[in-house]
Amino acid sequence: MRPRTSGGQRPTRVAELLRQCLAEIFLNRCANPRLQSLTITDVVMSPDLKQARISYLVRGGGDPGQLGEDLRRAQGFIKQEVARAHILRVMPEIIFVADQGLEQTQRLAQLLDQVRGDAEEG
Repeated sequence: MRPRTSGGQRPTRVAELLRQCLAEIFLNRCANPRLQSLTITDVVMSPDLKQARISYLVRGGGDPGQLGEDLRRAQGFIKQEVARAHILRVMPEIIFVADQGLEQTQRLAQLLDQVRGDAEEG
């Protein structure tokens, strides 16, 4: 999935670099196994590169609430590791947001199945 930004080509490039950096951190450097089980679905950088909104999905049926708490606790470690990668001069404010896209898609599919079932019966 290609990262989106609020404008310009530089924020798009930085968002992609940040996504790759975070994926590597979660897979190889995090001791918490719950953080290793998340998938980064989107990174959106502000035009001034001071804010990064990171959307994530929980793989393997993990608890999104617990994962959000784990991300909050690991925020300092994550920022430190991103700073070591030297992709930005100034560390952006990182905001983690649970991606609801998959759940919404599944719910919509269920509703469509119900409508089809009702149409066949009636």
